Amino acid sequence: MNMTDTLLKQLKAGGLSEKEAKIYLALLELEVATVFEVAKTSGVNRSSAYVVLEGLKKKGLVGISDDQKVRKYIAASPDTLLHSAKSAAKKQEDIKSGIESIIPELRALHKATKRRPIVKVFEGENGAKEVYWQLFSSTDKILRTYANPINIFKRIPDFEIHDKERAKRGIKMFAINPASNETLKFLKDIRPHKPYEQALIPENKFRFTSDMGIFGDKIALVSPVDNFGIIIESKEIADMLKNSFDLAWEEAKRLDKIIRKKYKIPKD
Repeated sequence: MNMTDTLLKQLKAGGLSEKEAKIYLALLELEVATVFEVAKTSGVNRSSAYVVLEGLKKKGLVGISDDQKVRKYIAASPDTLLHSAKSAAKKQEDIKSGIESIIPELRALHKATKRRPIVKVFEGENGAKEVYWQLFSSTDKILRTYANPINIFKRIPDFEIHDKERAKRGIKMFAINPASNETLKFLKDIRPHKPYEQALIPENKFRFTSDMGIFGDKIALVSPVDNFGIIIESKEIADMLKNSFDLAWEEAKRLDKIIRKKYKIPKD
């Protein structure tokens, strides 16, 4: 590689285009020159040379001579290139420092995005069943449910078998159920396996049109009417709903005593 090629390579590395580098080198050699002379020496056609010279002028690398008769160009001192390179390097360093200063905040945001809720929607009859399956297949030690048992039993005919498996796994289920006629009849025929606690509440005051279960970091919602289910995975939301359920449980147990006495239903 000869000297000219080396100079061109470094100038291009410094941010000049190939034509800009060729014309700047030609002008350094000529000292003062017209567009025609610059074009001839650099090997760049005249129309392009004029555009490139004007561009270099804006960058401060080319000036205009005092000759009023013919427009001539003068190359700025090579020190101007060094100054530009230093300015660009400082700007990049400032950008780097700026990014480094906000890295902790960016990392915090990045971690926060991983905590965003995961929402899965299951459509149709099979979709609703799938959500019930996931709910009763939970490995979390406590399962909290607001539900109408009839909805579950209709979609999972062998519910008793799966409920028995739940009990074997040592998963305790708390259930708040509206005391409908269907539910009361259902409880006479099928009793959920322990560990299990149920609270019956007045159907005329608290009517459940959907079922909900809270297990682990997940919330399961099923709409029996529209045949779809949703599972939301979020620790923050699940913890909040667990606390809400536990608060509701206290009142539900009070109402449960009244209903069991009225209908002569034995305690769990």
